[in-house]
Amino acid sequence: MKGQITVGYSATPASTGAVQWAANEAEARNARLRIVSCYDIPITGEPGGTMMTLDVVNVLIEATSSSLGAITKAVAEAHPKLMVDTEVCSGPATHALVAEAGGSDLLVVGSSSHEGAAAFWLGNTARWVIRHSTCPVVVVRGSATGARPKRVVVGVDGSQSSDAALWWAADEADRYGVGLLVVHGWSYPYRGVDFGSTQARDLMRIDAACVLDRSVERAREWSGIEISAELREGAPAWSLLEIAKDGDLLVLGSRGRGAIRAGLFGSTVNHVLEQAAVPVVVVKSQ
Repeated sequence: MKGQITVGYSATPASTGAVQWAANEAEARNARLRIVSCYDIPITGEPGGTMMTLDVVNVLIEATSSSLGAITKAVAEAHPKLMVDTEVCSGPATHALVAEAGGSDLLVVGSSSHEGAAAFWLGNTARWVIRHSTCPVVVVRGSATGARPKRVVVGVDGSQSSDAALWWAADEADRYGVGLLVVHGWSYPYRGVDFGSTQARDLMRIDAACVLDRSVERAREWSGIEISAELREGAPAWSLLEIAKDGDLLVLGSRGRGAIRAGLFGSTVNHVLEQAAVPVVVVKSQ
């Protein structure tokens, strides 16, 4: 049975880039592509918050369907053998995308190129679906729509979620026949504090090197692709961002909803999503 890739489309440049990326990926996987477009039913400012008339709602549906038809036609012209279906949904895009992606191999969303506070609000859809999606989520910048990755880069930390990301990354690199770079960033937390010895720092570096070596060994057990490794001293997010180059696909692990609520999005995943200029895949541990 063929797999499925679900992608959100909102007629914006970012969502157009997401559809292009998803179509390329679906073709590489010989999977079906499902394009989902949503419309919000506005509420008037009248007392009681009266809903818009049926005629206005129909106009919204027609406009959404029209833009969805246009992007579907473009996909069909670029990928004539690709199986594509579409869905027009009402309500918040975040909920609709997660619901429509049930059973999918991937859920793909676009993200603006804004950073900082602007990125937080404009990237709200991406953050919500990452929290709630049961499948890996790909966040694509509008300009990052290459037909295939030149390299797959995965961040590891020895956790179960990092192993899930490593497996996904190795499988993706194998699918495209490109190299896999395994990266582990570590940092010494007592910089500037004199304990009279560098032994603790040296031991931490050795531990970090062991984490990286074990991850590379696992990846080699799973795949026969070319695998390289890089140990970076520094915050994991900045280590990955410094390494990632145009054409790369960046893969990270997430511990799931609880860890995100506990502050994961104030750390590695959050920083990478805000700053990365390449597609980012977030994989949850099962």
